[in-house]
Amino acid sequence: MTDSLTSMFQQQCEHLLQLQNRLLTSPIDTIPIDVYKELMTTYLCLSKINEAKFLWENLPAHMKTDKEFQFLASLVSSLNLKQYGDFYRLCQTALENNSSCDLSLQMNQYLQKLISRVTIQNVELIELAYKSISFDDLQKFFGLNTKMVQQICNDRAWQMDSAGVYVLPKHNDNTSAASNSNLTKLVELVCFLER
Repeated sequence: MTDSLTSMFQQQCEHLLQLQNRLLTSPIDTIPIDVYKELMTTYLCLSKINEAKFLWENLPAHMKTDKEFQFLASLVSSLNLKQYGDFYRLCQTALENNSSCDLSLQMNQYLQKLISRVTIQNVELIELAYKSISFDDLQKFFGLNTKMVQQICNDRAWQMDSAGVYVLPKHNDNTSAASNSNLTKLVELVCFLER
């Protein structure tokens, strides 16, 4: 995990504990709907998709009519099914046409954090899993337009072949160093056990 993702994760964990404590210590009738929205967005930012889904399923019916909650439920569904193209489309539509989704300023900020977290996580997974990937597959995976995928490639210093068909993700040196270290420890352990 990158430093920015780690610090975001720690902040969100602390925020989750505060929200859960508030829910446990307050009478259920006095908890405003915004607290439940915050809880759901915090679950999403922490990749706790099942918890967010459970929260949605157990909300009172009158809360499920809220437009922001319905939007969050659609994000939960797309992330649960790993349909990242749908996830990014929903986010882009909501951010570009804020009036049609009626997102609050706070929800807008949560959405930005969520997009950042999902993008960083997916980029890191691509770096771990692929030596090369076609640009079209990368574009389908993210569900983003060509310009935005090129921006991700440039930001991560990924190389493209001369024809622009394949992308060569730059592997994180820290990951290979850690796995080399683990491999060295494993070899030492085997050598020790063979004695």
